[in-house]
Amino acid sequence: PRRLDVESWRDAMLQASGQLDLTVGGPSVALDDPQNVRRTIYTTIHRREMSTMLLTHDFPDPTSHSPLRVSTTTSLQGLYALNGPLLENQASALATRLADQFPEDDSSRIAQAYSLLYCRQPTPTELELGLQYLEACEEDGRAAVWQQYAHVLLVANEFLFVD
Repeated sequence: PRRLDVESWRDAMLQASGQLDLTVGGPSVALDDPQNVRRTIYTTIHRREMSTMLLTHDFPDPTSHSPLRVSTTTSLQGLYALNGPLLENQASALATRLADQFPEDDSSRIAQAYSLLYCRQPTPTELELGLQYLEACEEDGRAAVWQQYAHVLLVANEFLFVD
């Protein structure tokens, strides 16, 4: 298994949520701009003022030669996955996409989420756990519960690693 670099991970989240803009070329856009849904390769990189997200996720120093990216696993990366604005926005967008496709069928939404994120169908156990979670948290509001569930799926190792 190989962990995705931050650029691929971000692009995969945008693709799964249905927001990725695949337009080729054009001006670069700040990574921290919430309206930026272009591929990460089109992000503006400032050599002296790097994006916190990129620095947290092993982006090489743009002021020096870097033949190989050093991969680390730090608590800051985990905290970003749990609390970062990108994850929150993409979880919300994914939950909205699933609700638009399957307004009343939680089982179909879960199956579609697994298909979009993991390219497979959920196992019977995963489907049952998902349905139990959604049912147990229903008092929090349907949209909020689905956003939380989508967030968990986006930060799972299965989405972050490629075999």
